[in-house]
Amino acid sequence: MTILKKTPVILFLFSVFLAPLVWYPGLSDFSNLPQRVFLETTGILLALVWLANQSSNNALPIQRLPFFTWPLLACIAWGLFTSIFALNPYETWKVGRQWLVAIVFFFLVPQLTVSSAQRRQVLIALFAAAFLVAILGISQHLFGLSIIPQLAPPAANFANKNMAVHFIVLLFPIGTFLFLTAKKDTTAWATSLMLSQIVVYLIYTQTRAGWLAVTCQFLLFVILRKATGLNLSLLWSRQKKWAMLTSLLVVLTMMNIGPAGFTPGYEAVGLRAASIASIQGNHVRFAIWTDTLSLIQQHPLLGVGLGNLKIHFPSVQKESLFLHTQYLKDAHNDYLQIWAELGLVGLTLFACLIGSLGIFLVRTHRKCTGNLTKTLELQTMGLSLTGIGINAMFCFPLERMIPVFTIMVLLGLLASLAREENPGTPIHIPKRFPAYAAVVLLVFAPIMVVDNLKGIAADHFFLKTCVATVQENWPEVIASGSKSLHYQPDDVTPHAYIGPAYLAQDNYREALPHLLTMLEKAPYHYITLLNTGTAYSGLHDYQKAQGYFAKAVQVAPIAGAAHGQLGKTYWQLKEYPKAILEFNEAIRLDPRKKSIYLYNLGRVERELGRVDAAITAFEEAIAADNTFAQPHAELAMIYSSSKYDHTRAGYHGRIFQKISRTSSDSGQ
Repeated sequence: MTILKKTPVILFLFSVFLAPLVWYPGLSDFSNLPQRVFLETTGILLALVWLANQSSNNALPIQRLPFFTWPLLACIAWGLFTSIFALNPYETWKVGRQWLVAIVFFFLVPQLTVSSAQRRQVLIALFAAAFLVAILGISQHLFGLSIIPQLAPPAANFANKNMAVHFIVLLFPIGTFLFLTAKKDTTAWATSLMLSQIVVYLIYTQTRAGWLAVTCQFLLFVILRKATGLNLSLLWSRQKKWAMLTSLLVVLTMMNIGPAGFTPGYEAVGLRAASIASIQGNHVRFAIWTDTLSLIQQHPLLGVGLGNLKIHFPSVQKESLFLHTQYLKDAHNDYLQIWAELGLVGLTLFACLIGSLGIFLVRTHRKCTGNLTKTLELQTMGLSLTGIGINAMFCFPLERMIPVFTIMVLLGLLASLAREENPGTPIHIPKRFPAYAAVVLLVFAPIMVVDNLKGIAADHFFLKTCVATVQENWPEVIASGSKSLHYQPDDVTPHAYIGPAYLAQDNYREALPHLLTMLEKAPYHYITLLNTGTAYSGLHDYQKAQGYFAKAVQVAPIAGAAHGQLGKTYWQLKEYPKAILEFNEAIRLDPRKKSIYLYNLGRVERELGRVDAAITAFEEAIAADNTFAQPHAELAMIYSSSKYDHTRAGYHGRIFQKISRTSSDSGQ
């Protein structure tokens, strides 16, 4: 094979190996976004190189794809179609784009891997990447390696350890296959030790869904071996047995090593594993699933649109209402999320995909009978897909680039294996097609590059927006948020930061357009509803403010702040009975801030002429927070003008001045 003919294969192996290791500093989404950009770029380049290689042929031979390709394409097409009725089409495109990138590799893999040796190279590249991910995660856990940011350590370069485990689950059976079929002792030893580090990292993550998936993979492998009569003794050697025993000892030893040195870990692992079936340990997931089912009941047939679960979820939160400020993006169950976002139509298409894939695996397995290596290759790739399917019951691998990409690569390898067992006649496309396709790709490539550069710039400035918000640097929030919107105007999220920044500067008129734009695409966003009501209150449009605060209460009825703001608006509208009800509800729901609610309640009672009730409310506000100055000022006014008790009036006046002076000094 000439170097030109080898170029597509080399580029493909390069993509497969590096994609899971990609990350980029200075971004809010420093893992998934760079991985998608990398795969988009290499995918287009790979397609161009492959087409260039075919240009010398009289016709372009396209290897036939398996029958599960059609439901796969139908799933993706329907997901993208839902953008027509989705509240936020940008979110649909953001997820759908990942699927489109992955499907490019699915089409290319069977064209580039025409033999067992080439498939093995791809599996080795994936497994080597998984090993490096594991080593990075172990280094983070044991040595505190902090080069790469982590949201839930040890996350390697995936930001969250659960995301890294998706990749590990997919490659664990592949490592087993590579170990069992290794022909050289040195290769067997290396593979076994690499596999041991992957297991150690999986243990360190404490990810129960990953443990369950890998355990099921192992049990299914044992069952398949018995059911199909695989004679694995033909693959064993003395060196492999020693390698496996050594790796087992490495795992057992490293289980008991932590950041502080030797730390017995058997009991911790056992307790964590036992909690898999614990209702108490999974109550958050159960709550999210229950509310997701409520959303499904509201949109059963078509769903809410791909990527739009997070847009609608706040409107149905009841069991998981305690998470109302966290803005959940995922259902932590991909099957429920598919149903919620794509409806019964999408779920049916996905079920057809799973069913057709199962039939394909069974038929191909029958054809591989008699070839131990190919049978094992087929089984382990099937187990990889089964494992991620189990993991998807508790997490969201289908929402992330690398798991979707790896799944598509494995599906492409399965298609290659099936074709090798049952060669068919390729589809010969006229010679001019590669030229036309290359022209289309060459036109599309610059557009894609520019769009990706804009996306990275937008995400960079969004990170700066988030950091400035935490620092309460409001001018920087506005500046960085505006730059983020300049590069990615379809993403409304920065508006949710710019609006409050204007509010913090009492610039209500400038805040409103940003807040209302956010609510157009995210109408149930609790904080934005509160902020919009606050902006209208600042502009003295209390009727509109009342509407937004009431909707905030509807979205999060357990939020004391929403009831408190609604109470203030009712007070401004002179609807005193409603104001009193809302303040009392706020006091009940949020006792930590009851001093401010009691103070507002006292002001309402004073306006109603119920002086004794007002005094009681102000005194309770002082009892709740003795550093709160305003209730003293109100009591001083009441005692001097209504009760004519100048002694108490003077006392509260002096306390008010003292607290106000102390607050002023501390502020200086």
